[in-house]
Amino acid sequence: MNYFSVAISRYPIQSLVYAFDGEIALGTRVVVDIRNKKHIGYVLGKVNQPAFKVKGIIEIIDKTSFIDEKMMTIAKESSFKYMTPIGEILDLCFPPFKFKGKTLKKESAGKYLSLKISVSDIFKLQFDKNETKIVELLLENGPMEYAYALKNFPKSSIQSLLKKDILAITNFISKQQNVKLSAVQNQIVENILSKPLKPHLINGITGSGKTEIYFEIASHVIKSGKRVLILVPEIILTPQLTMRIRRRFPEIKIGMYHSALGASRKTEWDDVVSGNVDLLLGTRSAVWVPMKNIGLIVVDEEQDESYKQYAMRPYYNAVDVAQRRSELEGAIFILSSATPRIETYHKAINGEIEINKIEERSVGEIPDIKIVDMKASRSQIFSNVLINKIEENSKNGNQTFLFVPKKGFASRIQCANCGYIFKCPDCDVPMVYHKIDGVIKCHYCGHTESVPTICPVCGSSNLKKGGIGTERVEREISKIFPALRIKRMDREEVKDIASVEKTLEGIAKMEFDVVVGTKMITKGLDFPNIGLVGVIDADHSLGMPDFRANERTFQLLSQVSGRAGRGVKGEVVIQTMEPENPIMKAILDQNYDAFYRAEIDRRKMAGYPPFKELILITVEDKSPQEAMKNAQKVKDVISEGSFDILGPAESPIFKLMSKYRYQILLKCDDLDQAIGFLSSRIKVELLGFEPVNSVKIDVQPYAF
Repeated sequence: MNYFSVAISRYPIQSLVYAFDGEIALGTRVVVDIRNKKHIGYVLGKVNQPAFKVKGIIEIIDKTSFIDEKMMTIAKESSFKYMTPIGEILDLCFPPFKFKGKTLKKESAGKYLSLKISVSDIFKLQFDKNETKIVELLLENGPMEYAYALKNFPKSSIQSLLKKDILAITNFISKQQNVKLSAVQNQIVENILSKPLKPHLINGITGSGKTEIYFEIASHVIKSGKRVLILVPEIILTPQLTMRIRRRFPEIKIGMYHSALGASRKTEWDDVVSGNVDLLLGTRSAVWVPMKNIGLIVVDEEQDESYKQYAMRPYYNAVDVAQRRSELEGAIFILSSATPRIETYHKAINGEIEINKIEERSVGEIPDIKIVDMKASRSQIFSNVLINKIEENSKNGNQTFLFVPKKGFASRIQCANCGYIFKCPDCDVPMVYHKIDGVIKCHYCGHTESVPTICPVCGSSNLKKGGIGTERVEREISKIFPALRIKRMDREEVKDIASVEKTLEGIAKMEFDVVVGTKMITKGLDFPNIGLVGVIDADHSLGMPDFRANERTFQLLSQVSGRAGRGVKGEVVIQTMEPENPIMKAILDQNYDAFYRAEIDRRKMAGYPPFKELILITVEDKSPQEAMKNAQKVKDVISEGSFDILGPAESPIFKLMSKYRYQILLKCDDLDQAIGFLSSRIKVELLGFEPVNSVKIDVQPYAF
């Protein structure tokens, strides 16, 4: 009989010991019993026979282990760093698992649909509605993945076109897109390939050709027999980037991994771990897929906060995990950004990361940026400058992007008589008015109510709608320009990957003149006909209670400005109440270095990253008194630690999902030492209450 240490899936303990009559490889998934319930476990290795009686392993799930020593090392290190049981870390390496149920079979894997007949012959034929859409897509974009076609069009329409000999199924796209790099791009490629073991930052303005550089590196890596992992911050970026990858690499097998895939995520995962994928594209969760033989890891838009998981445990940062994977795999590691994180750029300046700069755009020209002072126009949504620019841009046949920080019609409803603001009963935040649905809604917990007509405090019916949301901008711009085709793009309107793809396709086909959107439209989208970008309420993020507020504002404005002028002459209009703010000047000059110098001095003086490491401890309870009392207990038991303690203080959003929250911020010089101390102190026997469900510890937090 052998004895194994087993980490338990989604269970708040590190590991338990189980017996098994045979050998089990490291990382193998098994089924074990805890309190008469089946749980998935991960074998951490052999142990000596314990002095106490143990249960046996019920079942071995995997015939071969997918977790090798490198992945196990990352799991153990992440378990320590993010103060999370290793079972919860190892859960990330696998798609959602159920004891019952079937997984999808991917018969279309690696297959493509292409046209068999000439364009002139196509115009002689008659097609039904769905057949026409398929043929139009193939004419515009070239061959499409068979799996994509099956997902978006009736199988009968595809089969009909195949029987008529209009379409053919091929194993790869026959026509490769040839891209000629500039001298600067080629120089960066050579530099990265000559220093494969050093982390690299590709830092260039939006539209400077950063993507083509790492595509060229990927080409070299794939030809050498190794695999590539590319991370993007948002699901919205995957369709457009996937199309670019397919055109650039017609003969390789491409995989995709993100939460919106649903049941097919298991199929995609199977393809990767079985070695059938050469290049994997995905969001932050893809960094945990146990892909073998990796030669290159790319983190695109590395500055994006979406790489940090802070809504649920484990609170990991995918950028840091990706870099550690590259070190253990001996893979090239590339960060790409026009506006890198302050911490990243600081490392680059100090030589820890190799910096590769591009100063000019490879496609189009840098857009002209105009800052508009809105202080004299407080009651207006649009300045006269922006209205005139939209009219001029549409006359030129170009598209306009309007960025709005908030969803909904208005960000709050307030009584004009007594000042009462309608807030979510479960969260300490104003409810957002959604005119289209006729409701007010909390964007944190989803609580929804009918639109109020009377103030519950004073009884007045004089209720005013304040703040600006995407719905209101959409309505007002429709009034000003009734002839323009307007599309709203936010999480309420574009809810899943299919609607994202449909909207992006519509933008590419020039079906919309104006796109009104939230942060969804700021990230990495590449359309040639965007002649104008307008920013409504550019000051929104400056007032946030967060030391990264300046950084976020600069990044956001830079990214959204970069959507303009990629194929036509571009202009950007930024509306602000603070035109003299140094951030606005840095945006106007497109000068990241000037912004960095000012920000790094401020960080050093205040003792924030990269000069100090941060750990955020949040204590919550349904009772505000208990939350405060428990927060003080946590402070008391950690008071001897070698770090500065700030708080406890009320969290910026004091009440969230029916729980009151206090936070304690730790500033430390030695992160590992601080984590080790906290792990030994924040325990039920020292606190007198269960910390697992009431204390959140976020190491290197990105949001407060």
